[in-house]
Amino acid sequence: MTEPEVEIFWPSSLPPDPATEAQDLLHEAGIHSTCMLRPTRRGVADVVLVLVTTAVLEPFLRTLFQGIAEEAHKGLRMFVDRLLVRPSQNQQTPDEAVIQVSTGGRITFTTGLPDQAFQQAVDLDARDGRWVWDAQRVMWVPV
Repeated sequence: MTEPEVEIFWPSSLPPDPATEAQDLLHEAGIHSTCMLRPTRRGVADVVLVLVTTAVLEPFLRTLFQGIAEEAHKGLRMFVDRLLVRPSQNQQTPDEAVIQVSTGGRITFTTGLPDQAFQQAVDLDARDGRWVWDAQRVMWVPV
């Protein structure tokens, strides 16, 4: 497996602090990452896109987020929260964080997801599918 490399595409309409903090978190875990501001399009919600170079999400998540926290799902939650959780009511952050692997698989994270969502995301085989959390079914579902 190649070393994970991460690119964070952050909406330029929002303050960049959460993105740079997330990038620092990755660097502390020994993961090479870059952060780029991207222009927002009219009528499109502010979404942060996180691209990873590994072909399968599970090894990436385990490698990356076990370096951040004792358990991979806790590290994943810390990373997503860093991008999406508003430290104050006045600071805007994206509505969603989308983690996409090089094969096209995507997982869309939103605020307020339960711990179970992060536990399942670590083991999700998202090679080429698009996945969202279904709160009623308490599981990731393809869209």
